[in-house]
Amino acid sequence: MTRISEIALQQILLGGFQRAQATAENTQIQLASGDKFQTYGGYGADALRLVSAEGIVERAGAYNTASNVAQSRLQTQEQGLTTIANSVAGIQADFVEVLATGTPELLVPQLEVAAQQILTALNTQLGGVYLFGGTDGTQPAVAASSLADLGAATSIDTLFQEGARTTIAVEEGVSISGGPVASEIATELLTELRDLANAEATLGSFSGNLTDAQRDFLIEKNARLTEINASLNEALGLNGVAQAQANDAVERNTAQRDFAEIVAADIENVDIAEALTRLNQDQLAIQASAQALAQASQLSLLDFL
Repeated sequence: MTRISEIALQQILLGGFQRAQATAENTQIQLASGDKFQTYGGYGADALRLVSAEGIVERAGAYNTASNVAQSRLQTQEQGLTTIANSVAGIQADFVEVLATGTPELLVPQLEVAAQQILTALNTQLGGVYLFGGTDGTQPAVAASSLADLGAATSIDTLFQEGARTTIAVEEGVSISGGPVASEIATELLTELRDLANAEATLGSFSGNLTDAQRDFLIEKNARLTEINASLNEALGLNGVAQAQANDAVERNTAQRDFAEIVAADIENVDIAEALTRLNQDQLAIQASAQALAQASQLSLLDFL
């Protein structure tokens, strides 16, 4: 017959069996997730350090994304600025050739090609955003696509469709310029191109021999383009500085993120070898508890009489 003391023993053994099962289940969860605990509460005093480290990882990752966007933006702008500077240099070379030979028949067609290259560069896009449009990159930065469009403009200022310069946060407390807007780099240049587009109306057709007025006009414009190209080279230099800042930010953000990941991993990552050892021990404990419980459930005083 069953005694009260036998029931108590079975309850004790059952409790041990359940605890062994719970411990094994917790170890299995740790092995599956890779984390020591599934809630911050399990980490106790280390929870604050863990939350802080995870926050740094997220912020550094976000800043790294912004820095990479800035790099892509600035590199693409560099290509546009280089195209514009090369086109201006090409126009100057054409002027020199015309002034040297006195035969300007090809000048206007060459200007038309150069103007298209410059306007295309000013309307450079990256991911559907017009990079020289500043904060308003949803539409072409310059509402013109040909030398004729420039010649027909009553004012060059009316052609610009842009917002303010963009600034990009690349790391904690640090922002860099997203590059110049079209009007900053091209107002004077497009004004000169407009004058060139309308020159034949006042100076006569550029064909045959150059007139003195045409020669003086080209000399003056060549000097102005020299100044403009100097400004373009300065813009390219500033672009290079900004690219270096973005690159440095990527390196610092990466280092900060990597360190924070190490700190977080040291707090939350479970030791796989240790957990496997514990799981084996837990399984042995479950087997032993199950056997003891099975034996206790069969005990009766009659076995000892």
